[in-house]
Amino acid sequence: MRFSWIAIPALLLFSGCAQKGAFDLFKMDETHERAVEQLRSGSIVLSLETKAIFSSLYLNKTDPLKYNEGENFIVSVYFEKDDRTNKVRALESNGYTVSLNGKKSTLIEPLDDKDPRRSFMPIQNDWNRYYFIRFNSELNSSLSLRLENNQTGKVVLKYQK
Repeated sequence: MRFSWIAIPALLLFSGCAQKGAFDLFKMDETHERAVEQLRSGSIVLSLETKAIFSSLYLNKTDPLKYNEGENFIVSVYFEKDDRTNKVRALESNGYTVSLNGKKSTLIEPLDDKDPRRSFMPIQNDWNRYYFIRFNSELNSSLSLRLENNQTGKVVLKYQK
């Protein structure tokens, strides 16, 4: 009983002291906030084993002043059986293909660790490979970015223009 008489005033005294919340310590600029909103992730699972993890960021909505020609994405991909000794590797070298609304890309460019475009991507780790991918402009407002392999399956990430 004594404890509650001491704890209640102490709790009331200290509850009004905080003027900032924990999220105030993690301020992001507007571009990075949009990047977090535009991040989509999915995985390809076969027989309870993860074969690939695919994450993408739609740059046209993240930075519309810079990325306004075509449909632009930064993707990170983890493959189960990836030879990490090869520093730069084509995205489609593991037998996977990438398409947007069923159409092939016009540009797939590997991004190295120091590429400034990687800073947009909220996911940063050493086991993913990162790529900049551009497609021709789509008239359709619904975008379906697909990573597919005939043997393991597919993952589709959806966006709205």
